[in-house]
Amino acid sequence: MRIAFDLSATRGRKTGIGVYTNAVINALRAAASPPEIVLLDDGAGVDQRTDQRILREQFTLPNLAAAAQADALHLTGFAAPLRSRVPIVLTVMDLIGVLFAKNFPFASRFYWSRYLPYTLRAASHIVTLSHHTKRDIARLTRIPPQRISVVPPGLDARFQTLPDERVAAETRARLRLPEKYFLFVSTLEPRKGIDTLLAAFALTAHQIPEHLVIVGKRGWYYQSLFAQVRRLGLSARVHFADYVTDADLPALYFLATAFVFPSRYEGFGLTALEALACGAPVICSNASSLPEVVGDAGILLAPNDTRSFAQAMLALATSPAEKMRLRALGLARARLFSWDAAAQALMRIYQATHLRRLKP
Repeated sequence: MRIAFDLSATRGRKTGIGVYTNAVINALRAAASPPEIVLLDDGAGVDQRTDQRILREQFTLPNLAAAAQADALHLTGFAAPLRSRVPIVLTVMDLIGVLFAKNFPFASRFYWSRYLPYTLRAASHIVTLSHHTKRDIARLTRIPPQRISVVPPGLDARFQTLPDERVAAETRARLRLPEKYFLFVSTLEPRKGIDTLLAAFALTAHQIPEHLVIVGKRGWYYQSLFAQVRRLGLSARVHFADYVTDADLPALYFLATAFVFPSRYEGFGLTALEALACGAPVICSNASSLPEVVGDAGILLAPNDTRSFAQAMLALATSPAEKMRLRALGLARARLFSWDAAAQALMRIYQATHLRRLKP
């Protein structure tokens, strides 16, 4: 089979979609009896205006896939073309645009909250990363559950505890990391709960030596976070890094006292899984799909419970034994997620989609 992919999300400073797209392509290529992968590249990158994005989704990509004689076009960027000669398999990471429309700039709300969910019905099959997102799609779009498959992602092999302490020391020096720190990795936007994280850190910062390192691309309304840091008097203890390379992320996780993630909604929560695999204890919210990822290997708390997050951070900063216990649980949990299993599941979906197309 010939499966086409859009490469635009993998160009420039990748977000979760770009990381996922690269990983799916690599997993399929490494599978037994792999499909032929067709890479659609029209020069577009990760940053596109909304009008450009719609034109590409509706016309450019399906036309390129048809010209390449693909058996399926696997899109990973939320929306599906309403008309396509090639069957569409669509990975839907989440329904943030529908559930949190007010968190988006006004000009973008129609695309995320109206246009995007409308197009989902045009996909031949939908892939989600969690059961929580599958339930959201079925509930909000009334797409039959049998047209939605849950395929959890795996992890790139680089996400593991570092066997060489020299690599960690070099990364710490080069990135100018504090000696001890809590870590947050994700896009800076309201639903991520960074306001809760900052408030929790303020409650405990005077009792511990840890700093707070926040890594992520600036999303919607991030300016309020900088104002909150100044208001709490934490400017010397909170460090914002716009972007960290894929190669540096494992060391960043490994060196952290804990990965803290009070997100209010995640379609999956890949950074939490990366942290587990790298040996970082995880403190995260019990919202949406995160319990599916973390299970009993981390500390799960209500997303807006500032005091409980502060108490958990203090406990891990002052208890090496608890830190080691959670590290061991996290490493075991991360091994449950396999890209090989994901690739096999996706190939079954492609085959079933192709066979349905051939039926008279």
